[in-house]
Parts: sequence; C-alpha cells; structure tokens
Amino acid sequence: MNLENYLYKFENAVNAFDKKEPEKNGLQIQTGIWLNSVVIRLQKKHWANNPDEKPHSGSAIFMGIWIDQEAFSKKMLKYNIHALKLRKLNGYALQSRAFADSFREKFKKFKLKWKNLSVQFGPQTLMEGWIPLNDERIQEDILDLINNFIEISPLIDETLLEFQKKERKS
Repeated sequence: MNLENYLYKFENAVNAFDKKEPEKNGLQIQTGIWLNSVVIRLQKKHWANNPDEKPHSGSAIFMGIWIDQEAFSKKMLKYNIHALKLRKLNGYALQSRAFADSFREKFKKFKLKWKNLSVQFGPQTLMEGWIPLNDERIQEDILDLINNFIEISPLIDETLLEFQKKERKS
C-alpha cells in the first residue's frame, strides 16, 4: 500500500467537501499519516483536551476514517468513533461506560445508515465499521461517511451535556 497515494486521495475527498457544513457545526477535519495509517479525523475542539495532538493519546472524542495495510489487504475502508480517557476530559465528570451506553442508545435510530457496523466494543470505541475499498469511488464514499457523521455529531454534544460539570454557587 502506498501511504502517500491514499493521503492524496483522502485530501482530495476533504477538499471536495463543502467545508461550510462541518464548520457550521463546529467540526474540524484533519488528514494525515499517523501510526502507519492514512487518516481523516473529525472532531470539535471541546471534544479533546489537546485537539491538535496527532494521534490522540490524551482525552478526546473523534471520528476516524482510515486505511492501513491490513485494511488495504482486505479491501476495506474503515471508520470508527473513539472516546479516549474520558474521565480526564476538561469540563466534564465522565464515566466512560455510562457515556458509551448513553451515546449508543441515541445512535440506534441512525445505525442503518452505516454499513458493516458494530457497537459491540468497550467504551473507548463507540462504534466501528467498514465499507468496501473502491478506488474509483473512494472520494464519494469518504464524503458519504463525513455526511453521516455530521448528522450524528449532535448526539455526542447531547451526551456530553449529561455529564457537564455544574458550576458551584458561592
């Protein structure tokens, strides 16, 4: 697998996207090569303590679309939503399992839009799936995944609100 070739394809897909829609929702889109994978990451700044960290090793919630050697060998384009080290996310009193359960309950009505999807993971992977890798359609497939995520991103904010730290009154 040629990482640079797929980075070019991922960047073209992101560049073809109308950035107004994700920006209107506060979403940032980043592309890069991290951990021997070509990645598109979507997140809001307040979903991470260090939103520009690549890759995230601290507290963060984000969607990833990626391809690595294993996925390439299996002709798959993978995607997931990660929720890492949530107990440390600034401004929230989060319990990872409770957050995952609440998000997954809200997500149920959207599941049919996501192909080859599973939510049968621990609380760090809220959902994960894949679509067939088709180099002829990769741009359209990436845009479809981004649009699907834009539609469900408010579910993350709604779930975070349940765990927002309350200001103490003096």
